[in-house]
Amino acid sequence: MSEHHHHHHHMDGASKFKHKSLLAIERKKKLMKFLFFTLIVISILLFMAVVAAFTIGD
Repeated sequence: MSEHHHHHHHMDGASKFKHKSLLAIERKKKLMKFLFFTLIVISILLFMAVVAAFTIGD
């Protein structure tokens, strides 16, 4: 059994960076979900507007 005790206390910057990038990924996921939802809402509204325009136009 060889002793491999690597104490990464000087690696705090790396772990902080990893945590930051994970947070950024989470934020991006939430943003993508929000944008996707917004696109769906806009497309539904556009569709309804087109349908309304056609039905009113008749």
